[in-house]
Amino acid sequence: MVIRFFWTRAASVWIAVLYMVLGLLLLLFPDASGRFFIRALAAGAVLYGVVHLWRYGQSRRTAEDSPGDLFLGVLPLAFAAFALLRPLTILSFLPLTLGLLLLVDGLGKAPLAVWAMKRRGDDRVPQLIACLLPIVLGGLLVADPFQGVRAVIMVFGFALLADGASDLATAILARRSGGSGG
Repeated sequence: MVIRFFWTRAASVWIAVLYMVLGLLLLLFPDASGRFFIRALAAGAVLYGVVHLWRYGQSRRTAEDSPGDLFLGVLPLAFAAFALLRPLTILSFLPLTLGLLLLVDGLGKAPLAVWAMKRRGDDRVPQLIACLLPIVLGGLLVADPFQGVRAVIMVFGFALLADGASDLATAILARRSGGSGG
């Protein structure tokens, strides 16, 4: 029953609208979106840590010490404190990782680009672009991942907005062509 609901056109319209709203929020308010994400992540870590500290306290009362619960209680609380004090540092891991992956991708394509240049094939320009573009973008993200945070959030917001608009257009066209909306 639940799966059927999510596959109906009426549900896809609402999901498309939700994607568009979330995409707009990320695109227009990347800083606030990042702060909200970090606060939600920290709140989850605090909840997880408190549950494990409570379990540790319970196990100490029954003389069954559980150092694993102590560790799983303290570590998330420390992470939450760090995340709340230095949210940009936590957020910068995404652009840093993406930048490193782009660098590896571009450097991996370098031999293909060199080979295309040597043989003067018709694919020289596309091969060169496929090699240099990831290297340049990856280098920019690795060089300053803190500025990259804002750009990555905005690109993700744009992607959600475009995906939602595409889904909405598809659902509307399907409905106009005579499909039932559910």
